Amino acid sequence: MALAALLLALAAALPLTPKPAPPFPKIVTDAPTITDVAPGVKYGQYAMRTVDGPLSVHVLAIDLHDPTLRIGTALSNDRLVSPGETVSSMALRTGAVAGINGDYFDINQTNQPLNLFIENSRLIRMPMQRWVMAFDGGKDVRFGEYAIAETATLPQGPLPLKTMNDWPPPGGGAVLITPEYGPLRALQNVTEIALEPIGGTPPLTTYRVTDIADNTQQEPAGYYLALGPNAYGSAQLPSQGDTISIDATSTPPIDGLVAAIGGGPLLVKDDAWYADPDGPSKGEFATHMPATSAGVTRDGTLLMFEIDGRQPALSIGVLQPQLASLMIAFGVVTGMQFDGGGSSTMVARLPGDDAARVQNSPSDGIERRVANALLVYSDAPVGSAARIYAMPQEVRAMPGARVPLHIAVTDAAGHRADCACTVETRVIPGNAGRMDGNVFIAGSRAQDAVIRVVAGTLRSEVPVHVTTSAAYTEILPEHAALRAHESVQLQARAFDAAGYPIVLPQQLDWTATSGHVDNDGTFTAGDRDASVDVALGTAHARETVTVGEHAVALPVTRYAEFATAPRGQAGGIDKAQPCPTCLTLRYDFTEQERAAYANASIALPQRALAISADVFGDGNGETLRLAVNNAINERFLYTVAKIDWHGWRHVEFRFPPALPQPITFKSLYVINRVGPTPAVQSSGSITLRDLRVILAGSVHSAPK
Repeated sequence: MALAALLLALAAALPLTPKPAPPFPKIVTDAPTITDVAPGVKYGQYAMRTVDGPLSVHVLAIDLHDPTLRIGTALSNDRLVSPGETVSSMALRTGAVAGINGDYFDINQTNQPLNLFIENSRLIRMPMQRWVMAFDGGKDVRFGEYAIAETATLPQGPLPLKTMNDWPPPGGGAVLITPEYGPLRALQNVTEIALEPIGGTPPLTTYRVTDIADNTQQEPAGYYLALGPNAYGSAQLPSQGDTISIDATSTPPIDGLVAAIGGGPLLVKDDAWYADPDGPSKGEFATHMPATSAGVTRDGTLLMFEIDGRQPALSIGVLQPQLASLMIAFGVVTGMQFDGGGSSTMVARLPGDDAARVQNSPSDGIERRVANALLVYSDAPVGSAARIYAMPQEVRAMPGARVPLHIAVTDAAGHRADCACTVETRVIPGNAGRMDGNVFIAGSRAQDAVIRVVAGTLRSEVPVHVTTSAAYTEILPEHAALRAHESVQLQARAFDAAGYPIVLPQQLDWTATSGHVDNDGTFTAGDRDASVDVALGTAHARETVTVGEHAVALPVTRYAEFATAPRGQAGGIDKAQPCPTCLTLRYDFTEQERAAYANASIALPQRALAISADVFGDGNGETLRLAVNNAINERFLYTVAKIDWHGWRHVEFRFPPALPQPITFKSLYVINRVGPTPAVQSSGSITLRDLRVILAGSVHSAPK
C-alpha cells in the first residue's frame, strides 16, 4: 500500500494534524507516525515542537464497535497489597495488545489503588469521591463518581460494612475481605470469620461460615468477614455452617459493569475543559508533568493518551488545561486523567511484535511499577500472511547514514505470520543507496527513492529522502558542563521542515575551539570553555561547553525553618552550632514522626551542578534527602545519603543534567524510610557544615 493511502487509512481514527486550542502551546512542527495494532486499534506517536518546548504525545484509538475487541482492567500481581507491577508485565501475562497505567496508588507502601476497581465483573476496591471510567457488557463507557454501601446479612440480622478490602478494619468497624487483598497479617482485637462463597459472583453473593480464624497469626488470602472492636456489639457472631449474604447499593449502579478503574480528575465534560473540584494532586499537576488520560469521542471511539515529560530534550510535559485541550482536539467529549509523573506509561503491540511493549519514554528512566492498568484485548483469530510492514514508514537520511528497517510479515490482525518465503528489499533507483541486510545505507548525494519490500505475493514500498539540508539542528546535551580533561558524548540531531528526524552518519565533521572532539562526537575538555561545531550537510549545529566549576556558600543556615511530617512533632534546628557555618537538624522517629525538615526557599544561580556539605552522622540509618524546584516550579526529591556513619563525612549530590534550570533550593531533610527499607525508630541529629552550591565555570570565568 502506498504511504499516502496508508496514512489516510490509519488517520481515519487519529488526526494527522491535531490543532489544540490555547492554552495548549502553539505547535511549530508536528511529525506523526500512525500504526496498526490490531483490528480496530491504532497507535499514533506525535513528535511536536511547540513554542514552550518539545512534546512527545502517544495516542491509542480503540473502536469499541469492533466485535473482536475487549476492554479490561488488570490488578498488579492480582493483589491489592503488592510490590506493584509494570503495565507491560500486566499486558504480557493477560494477553493485552495495548493499554495505559491506571489509578493513583499508595506508592512505595502497600501500592493499593485509591479508587474504585472492578475486574472481570468483580468488585475489588471500593470508591472514593473521584471520577471513575467504567465499561458495561456492551462496551459502553460510563463516567461517574460512585458511592457504594455494603451490608452483611447474618442469621441474627443486618450488619452495615464500613468498606471492603481495607485492613485493619477502619474505625474498628466491620469489613469484607476478598482474596484480592492478599494475606492478612496478625492483628489483635479483630475477629476474622472465614467464609466460603456458595452462589453468585463474589463479592456480592452468599457465603457459608467455615471457621473463626486465628487472628494471632498471618492468615492466607481468602474470604473473611472481619469485625473490629467497635463492631463486636453490633451483631452476635455467626457459627460455623451459618450463611451470610453480602449486598450493596450503588450510586450510580454498578450492575452490569465488567470493568471499572478510578483516577481523576475529570478533564473534559461536554467538549470543554472541566475544573474538577475532586481531582487529586492539584498542586502537582499545576506544573508541566508527564500525563496519562482517556476519553470517548462523539462516535464512541475510546482514546487513550500518554504525554511524556520531565525530559527537556524530548518532552516537557503538560498542564491539566493543556491536556484537556489536546484531548478535545482529538475529538474527546468526555475524558479523565489517570496517575501521571513517573507512572505514565503506554504499551502497544506493533506489527510483527509478539507482545505489547512500552512505547513512551517513562520519566523515571525505567518503567515504574504501578497498581493497575486499563488494557485492550483483541480476539481476532490468527490467519495467514496478509501484509508487510516496514518501520520507519519513511526514511529521511543524510549521505552515508545507516537506517535499520524493521520489516514484519503479519496476518490481517497484526500477528506475526510465516509467509514461507524470502523477504527481499531493493532500492529504486539504485544510486540512491543500497541495502545491507535490512539496513539502508544512504548514497552520496541528495535524491528521492523507494525501498521496495517483497515477500512472496506481498509487496510494500518505503519512501526514501536522501538530503543534505536540515530545517533545524541541535547538539545534545545542551549547556554541557565539564571538569578540565573530562569527556562527554555529544550527539548531533537534524530535522526536516515537518519536524521528522533525519538520520545522520556515525562519523561527522566535528570541530572545537578548545579541547578535542572525535568524529563520533566524543569531546574531551581542555582547561577553558569551548565552542563545539558540527557540519550536517549544508547546515551546522553549535553548542558551548563550559569547563571548570567553583563553589559558593549556600545560606541555608541563615534562612532555615524547622518542620516535621506530620506537623508539630519533636525535633528542631540549632543554627551556628557547633561551628559558625554549621546547622544541626534534630529528629525523633520513635513515635509518629516520619520526616524532619530544614526548609528554606533559596534561588540558586544559573548552571548549578551540585550541592555539597560536610555531614556529622549519628549512625542511625536515617536518609538525608534534598528537595528542589526546577525552572517551571516542579518539585523534585533526591536521596543524598543514608546516614549509616558516625562522625564527619563529605557528601555531594550532583543535579541530573536534564533538570531545567534555574533551580530553587527548598529543603534538606531526614526521613525514617525510603521505599521498602525498614523504618528508623530512634531519635538523633545530623550536623551540616559548609553547605555549598557548585556552579559551572571556573571562579575566574564565573559571572560577577
